[in-house]
Amino acid sequence: MVFQLIYTCGLSRDVSSEELEEIANSSRRRNKTRGITGILLYKDGSVLQVLEGERSAVLSLYKKIASDPRVGNVIVLIQRVAAKREFANWSMGFRSADQTEPKTNGAFKLCAESFPYALPQNPSVEVGTISRTFARVTGLV
Repeated sequence: MVFQLIYTCGLSRDVSSEELEEIANSSRRRNKTRGITGILLYKDGSVLQVLEGERSAVLSLYKKIASDPRVGNVIVLIQRVAAKREFANWSMGFRSADQTEPKTNGAFKLCAESFPYALPQNPSVEVGTISRTFARVTGLV
């Protein structure tokens, strides 16, 4: 069993693609030591993030994210205990749909064709539904 928290938020306009990539890279390093896995999807200033791990570690990280001055309009979409990790191999997968985002080591351009590859092969109903909704709302599909 693993605790999973899924939230969405907006980023301030002054957060560049490079800064977001650095946030994802530093998150990978820190999350690995905390036992947190997940994914961060980004398009046009909108973020969808799945965090999974031990409940107190996930909630502590979420509290830090929600208080970041670069983050606004934070909405927790779901908190649940899941049967297993859906992003077990990713200390923080990062997928961006920013049209100016070059293909880099930690991210690829997220678009309608690549969107299915950003998710696990058989996502839970919750992760699949929320991710598809994010894709529709942000114009990815």
